[in-house]
Amino acid sequence: MQIGKLSDLGGVTVEGVDLAAVHTPDEVAALREIYARHGLVVFRDQKLTKPQLMATGDLFGGAMLSRAVIPTDKEAPGISTIGNRGAKGDVIPENPDMLAGKADWHMDLGYVAAPGRGKILYAVQVPEQGGTTGFIDLAVAYDNLPEKLRNRIEHLHVIHNWDKAQVPETSRPDGEVALIYRKFPDVIYPMVRTHPVSGAKLLNCPPLWVTGIQEIPGEEGAALIAEVVAHLTQPKFQYWHSYRMGDALLWDNWRFIHAASGTLNRYARTMWTMTLSAGPDLGRVVEDQAT
Repeated sequence: MQIGKLSDLGGVTVEGVDLAAVHTPDEVAALREIYARHGLVVFRDQKLTKPQLMATGDLFGGAMLSRAVIPTDKEAPGISTIGNRGAKGDVIPENPDMLAGKADWHMDLGYVAAPGRGKILYAVQVPEQGGTTGFIDLAVAYDNLPEKLRNRIEHLHVIHNWDKAQVPETSRPDGEVALIYRKFPDVIYPMVRTHPVSGAKLLNCPPLWVTGIQEIPGEEGAALIAEVVAHLTQPKFQYWHSYRMGDALLWDNWRFIHAASGTLNRYARTMWTMTLSAGPDLGRVVEDQAT
């Protein structure tokens, strides 16, 4: 096993490991320790079937089968296909110059109280251009907060709202637009979260979900959110991963937020993805809105 630096912002690459192989308890412990320490791991040169990807997820906690947004494979529960050629790879987009799959910074499942522990993205088909995934380490963003701003937000709570992400998606390869409002009630999270495993403090203000501050409503709260987001999403905190064929990218969803650059429809991009099991509640549902 060879471990290398992924970027100056953290993360590691792992080579010389076949995730499809049967691993000894010592090997499994070593892989889990790498994941726990670095939170962002790219396993190079993998050749995985969907069942093998499921087995890989089992090494790191198993699939979160209750995920309610992206359908999973009937033959491989827990595995979803994302890309700009449809789930079966047979959709030809009408507009080759349209950008598909662009997404703002977010934590996966940030619209529920107990988001998944992590996620795996496996590169099945890599585009010639674009198709990158960005990552921001929330612990690094917190550690670099100006003292005045850190003190101001330490005990505040932000509102995560599912509806905020429900914007018309004109770049879907199947041409459909599926907007589902009020599918999930609002959830309140601490603006400064504590990682359930490491105990590290994390700056929580994912732009895709956050719509307000519980203690500071209105324009004052909106201005503070804008200030925090501007700090959180500074380019110096962003790592953007360009995939190689066979990359299996694993990240800690509690520690990192991510974004997608999108892919021009003229280039094909196909990824298999698996959300890892949930843990404790990181937020709480706004009870009077629960359905």
